[in-house]
Amino acid sequence: MSREVPGPGALVAYWDDNALALGVVAGEERGRMRVVNGRGRIERVTLARVVVVVERAGAVPSDHVDALEAAGRRVVDAASRIAARAADVDVPLLWQLVLEEAGTGAPAVYSAEALAEIALGRGDGDSAAALVRALHADALRFTRRPEGFEPRTAEDVAERERGRERRAERERQAAELEAAFRGAVSGGAFPVSGSEHESRCLDALERYAVYGEGAPPADRDLALATLGSSGLRYDTGPEGAFRLLRLAGRFGSDDENLALLALGVALAFPEVVEQHARGVSARGFERSGREDLTGLEVVSIDGPQTREIDDGLSVEDLGQGLLRLGVHLADPAAFIEPGDPIDVEALARGLTHYHPDIRVAMLPRAISEDAASLVEGQERPALSVLADLDASGAIRAARVVRSIVRSAARLDYTGVDRTLAAGEGPFAALLGRLSEIGRLREEQRLARGAIVLDTAEVDVFAEAGVPRLERMEAGSPARRAVAEAMVLAGEVAARTCLEAGLPAIYRRQAPPTDLAGVRRERISDPVQVRRVRRRMLRAEVGTTAGRHAGLGLDAYVQVTSALRRFQDLATQRQIAAHLAGRKPPCDKDAMQRIAAATERAEADARRAERAVNDYWILRYLAAEPDREVEAIVVETEPRPIVQLVETLWEQHVPSIAGATLGEHVWLRIERVNPRAGLLTLRE
Repeated sequence: MSREVPGPGALVAYWDDNALALGVVAGEERGRMRVVNGRGRIERVTLARVVVVVERAGAVPSDHVDALEAAGRRVVDAASRIAARAADVDVPLLWQLVLEEAGTGAPAVYSAEALAEIALGRGDGDSAAALVRALHADALRFTRRPEGFEPRTAEDVAERERGRERRAERERQAAELEAAFRGAVSGGAFPVSGSEHESRCLDALERYAVYGEGAPPADRDLALATLGSSGLRYDTGPEGAFRLLRLAGRFGSDDENLALLALGVALAFPEVVEQHARGVSARGFERSGREDLTGLEVVSIDGPQTREIDDGLSVEDLGQGLLRLGVHLADPAAFIEPGDPIDVEALARGLTHYHPDIRVAMLPRAISEDAASLVEGQERPALSVLADLDASGAIRAARVVRSIVRSAARLDYTGVDRTLAAGEGPFAALLGRLSEIGRLREEQRLARGAIVLDTAEVDVFAEAGVPRLERMEAGSPARRAVAEAMVLAGEVAARTCLEAGLPAIYRRQAPPTDLAGVRRERISDPVQVRRVRRRMLRAEVGTTAGRHAGLGLDAYVQVTSALRRFQDLATQRQIAAHLAGRKPPCDKDAMQRIAAATERAEADARRAERAVNDYWILRYLAAEPDREVEAIVVETEPRPIVQLVETLWEQHVPSIAGATLGEHVWLRIERVNPRAGLLTLRE
């Protein structure tokens, strides 16, 4: 490359951001040349950027507008000449000639002037600049060096040509995919090409749709680039990615359960697990060593959608003011051995996933819905917690036994509440006693510092793409009776484990912060419920017992849902082995590993369930756009938040600034986008 120092008035070719530019030298300033470009503007250029001195002399431009414009016209005229001459440069032929010459010991690096002499027969400034322009456009056969240009080897050129072809093919595929998406966005069909680029983009879009901002950065960037070129309008990136994939046929439904895909849980069980479940279910359970409690009147109380009946309740009058509450827990360990195919699969799943549109079970149906489920009218193995309660509901004696029970009826919460309200009906006496025990047990726990939130609950179901809500109002005696029985079972089971020295999985919860002024009673006011919930600390699990402040207990384990939570199954199995006179299957370290693995699974499942519930609630609200909904103001500072009465959805509504806590307001649904999690409400 030329290192001649051009004087004022010279016309030079120089590199400008990897492009060849022309300019007239106006002078020097602080070690840099002041150069007037083709737009009549001054740039500052170092000597190292100069490639060729095209013209060594000419009018020296001043800072006057006319002089700058004249210099600019000179640059434009020269650029036109050089472009025309560059078209005459046969770069492939030049490269062949230089390679042949290199075999004779010719210099490996050539100046622009020397190559112009070979290619054009002269090495003047215009020709040298034209040569540089042609080589830059070719960008294949010569390497730019500080001192000139070096021809690449034939092998290097061949590889670069292949790379250029690959890039061209990728660009072609990208343009084809962009056109396909734009056509689909406009209402046309998406033509699947099966190209490598298409597959890569669809995969990136899917990971972005499923994992959101947790997707790998490269996938997120590619997905956003694809979205940007598609012409699709969207509210959030993951939502836009999903909609593009729907247009491409990657997802089969607008209601695709992305949260379940993110969890990676298989919907079906491996055949070896199903076969093993069918085998052990057909064989039945070992009856020896179990107390026959089939003479007790046992009922189960669940939601109407429940398919895994994992607990039943009974009450016996012992006289002298004592009642014996029986909490009879389904015992799947009677069919599942540690380490067998069912056990391994159940541990991997951790729990049953309940979503409005689908349920993914922890255990195969042959066990969870049949052999181990407390099906009405069938004898089933159980782990029974028997607690003798005095007139105040205090526990006077308690034990856990391996048992055989037979449920007399499967009841639901709504029906039980109706029976309790009427004071008559099937099992009215039993249900009345259960309701009274529930009330007394709650009072016992409140006296010990428990926090009882008595709020409405909304269950969301989706059938054939249509969302449906089932609401249970606050203050349900049936729900309280069942909840208190389950808490009692966990309390007695924890005491049993501690007294026997059994490794178990305990649940602990530190006291909430700043609850001054909150009375120790059932809390049902939505404002107070929100306040308390925001101050309660997350429960912890581990193999060391500790106080559970929310429940008001000194030790607590979960054992009541062994059909659908592996932690419960693991602790039940420890107790059952101890009662049978066998060594518990897990030591403390093994139980800690189970606790860690299943707690991660449960946390992931909770997030997924919230996400899917939110989607279907918004789908429910979207079914009647522009309608009015009733809401309660549950927070005013730092911003107003309402809770919708019907769905319990909580939402920030800026337009109600100035509302008071607890105030009922009517809001209009302005816009809903379920896939983006977007709801806009106006007063």
